[in-house]
Amino acid sequence: MKRKQEEKTSMTRMERFAQAVDMPKDVISNCSKLTTYNDNQIIVENYKGIMEYSNDTIRIKTGGKMLCIKGSGLHICAITDTDILIEGIFKNVGWE
Repeated sequence: MKRKQEEKTSMTRMERFAQAVDMPKDVISNCSKLTTYNDNQIIVENYKGIMEYSNDTIRIKTGGKMLCIKGSGLHICAITDTDILIEGIFKNVGWE
């Protein structure tokens, strides 16, 4: 019982709302979503901006942290207000 109370207090109001209406929290909150296809494509949804862009490093500002993608031959194939499609050879994908 105590565990449920701890989980409930650690969730934000928006996360609790998303859970109550059975919605993914990335739709409501500031969360970003990463989707990978094979080993050469990443889609970043709900990003805030591109901070660095080169052939071997792409840094993207998300709602909470900085996403850093390292590799070779990296390029942005498509970009919208909310989504980015990145292709290349990925060596490391992580949060800063």
